[in-house]
Amino acid sequence: MRVRCIFVNTRLRGKKPVNPAYPAELITLGDYLRKTRLDRGLSQLQVARLLKVTTDTVTGWELNRHEPPARLAKRIIHFLGYLPFQEETRSIGKKLYLARLISGKTQEQVAIQIGCDESNLRRIELNERNPRKKVLGKIQSFIAASQNKLSNEST
Repeated sequence: MRVRCIFVNTRLRGKKPVNPAYPAELITLGDYLRKTRLDRGLSQLQVARLLKVTTDTVTGWELNRHEPPARLAKRIIHFLGYLPFQEETRSIGKKLYLARLISGKTQEQVAIQIGCDESNLRRIELNERNPRKKVLGKIQSFIAASQNKLSNEST
């Protein structure tokens, strides 16, 4: 007796279930990191090795327990392949903060570069103070240079 299967050439189709760990909204840097990690099929251990941090550190970022330090911003941006929050950046303070992260510089280093003191730079980044015209021009040049650097590194 022979049994013949009639379903041999049948292909089942359906949506792949969404990973419950996948962020519903991209709000925090942790959300962006988790999304990129899951999209690439990487484990937290693999991401930790790429970023040269511990697995617990990556877990803390993804769960929004803490934010990465500025010194790791270049590595994270390189891992993501883009600058998160770029669409939301409207204020000069936020643009300056992101440019500083891209460049991997501290507030002190950038303050010296643009010719103001560190406390003023911090207040500008927090949108508590508007820079004077002379400093604003230097800030805009710094922002443009960091964005050029990012686009050159990604190509």
